[in-house]
Amino acid sequence: MATKDYAGTGVTVHWDSGVCQHSGVCAATLPRVFRPAERPWVDATAANADQLTDAIDQCPSGALTYTRTDGQAPHETHHATDVAATVTVSPTENGPLEVLGHVRVLAADGSVLKEAQRVYLCRCGHSENKPFCDGHHRKIGFTDDGLGRARES
Repeated sequence: MATKDYAGTGVTVHWDSGVCQHSGVCAATLPRVFRPAERPWVDATAANADQLTDAIDQCPSGALTYTRTDGQAPHETHHATDVAATVTVSPTENGPLEVLGHVRVLAADGSVLKEAQRVYLCRCGHSENKPFCDGHHRKIGFTDDGLGRARES
């Protein structure tokens, strides 16, 4: 998995392309920073640290994270979950499995692929980063009612 860092004022943005499902939440939330059509696609200098961290906290896949470099504490986010909490797995309509809770995804050899509070796992079978969703379900037109039943065309 390729992780890239983008330094801003008071914060460094980290992007894990291997778990990004390209939902576009970041670009819709802070378009002057997150610009998918440009390279580099993240301009961490285009917003202040609080604006960046607020936007990053909304990333549904957890592909975007940050490190505060200005001495401020990270926000308590919707990703935070008690370690002893129950893990919940939910199919999303026309998309991946959303896994919430303290999640550790292991490879066949037992090595840790990802440890997070939220992960999205491929259901369509076309991800180029299995077991994680990379957004290919949209490209191939995967349809499912969210209950595990394929829709009739």
